Amino acid sequence: MALGLGLLFTAIGGSFEGSAAMGGVAVGLPLGSVLGFGLGGWLVLRSWKPAPRSAP
Repeated sequence: MALGLGLLFTAIGGSFEGSAAMGGVAVGLPLGSVLGFGLGGWLVLRSWKPAPRSAP
């Protein structure tokens, strides 16, 4: 996917070196934020445990 977007941005923006990096940023930034947010939530939910109830 990153390679495809790099080629697409190279075709749109010209043959300068930064256009392939723009494709990597366009894929990596949203994908990293979604995966990081999901992994962080999973870790928080996994580490949080309610206090055990005592028998009356």
